[in-house]
Amino acid sequence: MIASIFVLAAAAATPIAEPPLKPWEALVGHCWAGPAPGNHGIDKHCFESVYGGQHVRDRHVVTVDGRIVYEGEALYSAKGQQVIFTYWNSIGGLGTGTADLAGGNWRFAGTIHATATSPEQPMAAVWTMQRDGYEVDAEGGPPRRFKRAD
Repeated sequence: MIASIFVLAAAAATPIAEPPLKPWEALVGHCWAGPAPGNHGIDKHCFESVYGGQHVRDRHVVTVDGRIVYEGEALYSAKGQQVIFTYWNSIGGLGTGTADLAGGNWRFAGTIHATATSPEQPMAAVWTMQRDGYEVDAEGGPPRRFKRAD
């Protein structure tokens, strides 16, 4: 079943040129929504291939009662056989790190500062593909389930 979601999503997605980014084909071309951190509102992520599949962009918007309260964007890039990311948000935050695929899970590790003036902190998360979407398990909160929202 999980393989079928990868095949269906990949068929509708823009091709990925860089082999380390191939797992993102399952997400590219679609939007996915789930609970925002702390279960306050909706977190919607939309993935797209950029520059002919050389990178993958993930734009997300958090809404509460239909009002945008926060936005962010990540750019995933191949660096040799590794995937690196750069993240920035609407409140001045910035993060960088790696995203490795291991055993069907994307494992993210790096550092982030949530706002322009907050201290840099370590971050870690695991994304796991599910039959109907993906689940995010990040430090400091319960897993959050994302389903297609486009």
